[in-house]
Amino acid sequence: MPDQPTPKPRRGCLFYGCLTGVVCLVAILIAFLLGLHLFKKMLNEYTDTKPMLLPAVQMAPAQIEQLQRRVDAFRDAVRAGRPAPPLELSSDEINALIANEPDFRGLHNRLYVTLEGDKVKGQVSFPMGRVGLPLFHGRYLNGTGTLSVSLKDGLLRIIPQEILVKGKPLPSVYMDRIQSENLATQANDNPHSAETFSQLQSIEIKDSKLIIVPKPKQ
Repeated sequence: MPDQPTPKPRRGCLFYGCLTGVVCLVAILIAFLLGLHLFKKMLNEYTDTKPMLLPAVQMAPAQIEQLQRRVDAFRDAVRAGRPAPPLELSSDEINALIANEPDFRGLHNRLYVTLEGDKVKGQVSFPMGRVGLPLFHGRYLNGTGTLSVSLKDGLLRIIPQEILVKGKPLPSVYMDRIQSENLATQANDNPHSAETFSQLQSIEIKDSKLIIVPKPKQ
């Protein structure tokens, strides 16, 4: 029997927590639409008939391959308990990973991340037909969310700072409730992600870069 190919290690667990806030944000926006009064009027006001054009990933294949090797080396060192320098990722590098990693297949052409100072901005364009309601057929949820990200004592916190849907801010009654919640709760409850977080000293957005720092080895 021929040897079976060795499965390629998954990187998703490392970045799932950092992206889950944007994914949860989409779910919140959909729930917001479903909960609005004057539903049909609000459907037209907050959704579009065409997807939002997201920026294209600007990175050559050779650069993407080098990036993936760097991420793999960091992940392997953290899992093996070996010393490793912090992993720093730019907006372009994060978007290249989203566009090329099978773990993020559901986000391809639907999410674009921009790091600005100490905040992360996610642009989303979600086909509402996937919700399963006929009224949503042919409509798209196009929005942006600005989030703060931090990790302390193994607990990831992702807090929304601003949300715009079709260029309109959500009413304050919804924003007040959303801002009182941690969008990373799902990631913290995931055993694989929680194990990864326990091996990290910090995750932060600083100087427009995502910086992941492993715990120092004893």
